[in-house]
Amino acid sequence: MQQQAEFWRHCIHTLKRKQNLALLLVVDSQGSSPGKAGAKMAITADGTRFGTIGGGQVEYDLSEQALALIQQDSCSRLFCVQHDGSGQVCGGKQTVLYYPCSLIDLTILQDIENAFQQKQVRQLVFTAEGMAVNETVTEVAKICFSDSADTGWVYQELIGIQKTAYIIGGGHVGLALSQVLSLLDFDILVIDQRPALKTMEDNHYARQKIIIPYAEIRQHIEAGKQCYVFIMTYSHQTDQQVLAGLIDRQYAYIGVLGSKRKIRLLQQNLADTISKQCWQPIHAPMGLTINSQTPMEIAISIGAELIKEINAIEKKS
Repeated sequence: MQQQAEFWRHCIHTLKRKQNLALLLVVDSQGSSPGKAGAKMAITADGTRFGTIGGGQVEYDLSEQALALIQQDSCSRLFCVQHDGSGQVCGGKQTVLYYPCSLIDLTILQDIENAFQQKQVRQLVFTAEGMAVNETVTEVAKICFSDSADTGWVYQELIGIQKTAYIIGGGHVGLALSQVLSLLDFDILVIDQRPALKTMEDNHYARQKIIIPYAEIRQHIEAGKQCYVFIMTYSHQTDQQVLAGLIDRQYAYIGVLGSKRKIRLLQQNLADTISKQCWQPIHAPMGLTINSQTPMEIAISIGAELIKEINAIEKKS
């Protein structure tokens, strides 16, 4: 179950139980404010909360204001919070939308859930008039907020975008990485050619587990901006086979697990297939250098590298 879809599913179930529900949504953030644009929290009249807009005193204060507004049956509004750093470590500024949900919004919330389930990219829009889900193209900005005296404010967010992780190698590191990536909201597929592998059987984090010869790997992996490939098979030879079969495609991330010595050997063996220039986008060895030893430590180092890469891309966009 992916985190974003789970958030909206929670909202749907709450409304179906005819409980008063409000959303707190960070629509804009600047500097080092604790909640970044896109962060969400749902809160009910009895104080039950789901999700987060950054935590700390700001989240507490806005939650209290939201509770008061729910009781008053108030309309949507924007809160602008300035963090001057004098009383808190964080500085910067963030704008948070308070949006009360009603049964009228139930169909729209279901459209949001369907977008995630079916991996259909849609545009979620909030204005002072309400919320809507529109068809869109993936070239538009993932999150956009504008506030004009003439046209009013509008918040737009792409939904239905699903990062897919292809973990090639279902051993102990593959199992640990599946757990880490499940916390980072990835759709996870694990591929191995060994039958009856215990770590594959124990992997409850992957949506799909595939047993195929690595010679057929190309048929089971998609390319694209939301596709992440992690090569960690049981041998140097199979790593080499998989990498050679996938390298001519574009991915958001492709990496190979192993020591620097192993990577040098791979580069030598694949010199006729992969040029020095083509090696540049390959994370080899993958993972941040934190002297990791255990499977979970290695998985965390890879997860940390992914966070660094994804945040750097989103900062540029």
